[in-house]
Amino acid sequence: MWVPIALSRDIPRGVTRAVHLEGQELVIWRGESGSAQVWEDRCPHRGMRLSLGFVRGDSLNCLYHGWEYGAGGSCAKIPAHPDLTVPPTIKANAFSAAETGGLILVDLARAVGPPPVFLAGRPIASLAIMSDIGTVLALAGGLPEAGVQAVETELDGVRLTIGWHVPGPGKLMLHVVAVDPGNVESRALVALHRLRAQAEAGVAA
Repeated sequence: MWVPIALSRDIPRGVTRAVHLEGQELVIWRGESGSAQVWEDRCPHRGMRLSLGFVRGDSLNCLYHGWEYGAGGSCAKIPAHPDLTVPPTIKANAFSAAETGGLILVDLARAVGPPPVFLAGRPIASLAIMSDIGTVLALAGGLPEAGVQAVETELDGVRLTIGWHVPGPGKLMLHVVAVDPGNVESRALVALHRLRAQAEAGVAA
């Protein structure tokens, strides 16, 4: 299953970001070439969070000892041993990642087909909701796309792509892109905050 975990606009070049996905700790980062990478948020050396590290060129460097990992997760350099040829078995745990329609997606199982293709649009927001996806989809309408946690729907006359992931029990993160032309951000945000209020009230009732 392809799972949206962030808006593309929120991960510019040179940035790392920690994400929780159903108990799994991930790091999203983007090098100078522009491709978003999604890895386990753990350095294989001493377990330091890679999201605390720094991006240099197309490499992610661990903050603790500076071990340098390139795209795909392979360790390229160990600063304490500059002349060492790093064994290919030393790798960060990299997952399949893709971008489409302003969303960054990950496939933790590495077992599904190619990622979906969504229309490019205007990024609106990533929004936390204390609810379940059944309640949210009942309010938002639309049917989930095959093989991806996303739905194309319309709220208050604005066509939206809504992707989601589950950080933990009872909580959702929605990642929303408007596919209508024009200045629709304000209308979309009002509709999303109304959706959140209704979904959370539904859970509390």
